[in-house]
Amino acid sequence: MRGRPPSGIDLVGEVEGSGQARRRLKVMLETLAGSKKISEACEELGIGEAQFHKLRHRMMAGAVASLEPSPAGRPAADRGERDERLAEVQEENRQLRIELRASQIREEIALLMPHLVKVPEAPKKNRTSKSHPTAGAAARKVDREDLRGENRSADSGEVGHPFR
Repeated sequence: MRGRPPSGIDLVGEVEGSGQARRRLKVMLETLAGSKKISEACEELGIGEAQFHKLRHRMMAGAVASLEPSPAGRPAADRGERDERLAEVQEENRQLRIELRASQIREEIALLMPHLVKVPEAPKKNRTSKSHPTAGAAARKVDREDLRGENRSADSGEVGHPFR
């Protein structure tokens, strides 16, 4: 015989499902293959013959239903989700077109009327005493002398003391 040997009933162990469901399937297949009598199967499963026939009929109906042809490809997306996403994309497209047109108009104005475009000036830096220490120190020295009275005019007749 060529090819792989048939796995048969042993394939039931690879199928997902509860232990009880797999055990029932294995017994049902053994009865269909003729390797087990229905009475033995009923005794093994602990059910009557009427219940056995109902289970076997459900099994066969489920097998046939699962083998029905299905449409090829990915299942269609939910229409509501697709319509919602389409509306979002269309709104984003509309906003981007408005922004693009506004940008084009600004560019045309800048090219045709450059005198209207103001180039932002760099902010002027405030010079502090840290940038010119001698200027700041000299100004502070004059202020201190004025406070102590060392820089009084000669008209007043007072002489400032150097160590005050």
